[in-house]
Amino acid sequence: MLSAVDIASEERALTNGASGSDASRNDPFDRAAMESAFREYFLTGPVREDWAAWSRLFTADATYHDHYWGTFHGPQEIQDFLEGTMSVASHVYSPLVWYVIDGPRIVYKVVNRADNPEPGAEPIEFASLQVIERDATGTGWRSEDDWWVAAEMKAFTARYDDAVARHGTPAPGVLSRADWGPWVDWARPGPGEQPAPSWLGRTDVPHLWKRKDATFGVRPAHG
Repeated sequence: MLSAVDIASEERALTNGASGSDASRNDPFDRAAMESAFREYFLTGPVREDWAAWSRLFTADATYHDHYWGTFHGPQEIQDFLEGTMSVASHVYSPLVWYVIDGPRIVYKVVNRADNPEPGAEPIEFASLQVIERDATGTGWRSEDDWWVAAEMKAFTARYDDAVARHGTPAPGVLSRADWGPWVDWARPGPGEQPAPSWLGRTDVPHLWKRKDATFGVRPAHG
């Protein structure tokens, strides 16, 4: 079974050999085009946390489905959802573990991570899986589906809150992003780059603590 590092290495190798024919260059879903689009997507959103710019990478009729929160439509609802949830979980960031490109679709795994307030202790985290798909023209993302285990998220929150109670917040504060992992070398901030989330310092961001706090989108049937 391939490890996460093996998968990432294989993706890079395939990407490096993907260019060539005119047909390939004109195909919006050829591996090089998809690799470039995914890097823009991941660096803009999970790394730089510019959710306003990130949401504009989706098409006007895009759907964003989170199995717990529900379904959101179009760039504005997607931005409101991401800023609304991330602003109340400002200690959380998302290192990329692996990704697989399959035509217009990409599947990737991140760990939703918080730096441990206990000095020298490992980060606190839980995993999630995302599936994103380009539109027919290859000019934007038409959909995203997010999957994670609610019980793991609750355990993550309890562990982090307990660590804060015992040790205080990490030294850099709630925007600590100290460990992007060993997995995908490009998926991390550049030298000296500091977190500057698009929700920071704004008063118009909806704070989504619970599903009922969202006045937009469609709640899941079980919610």
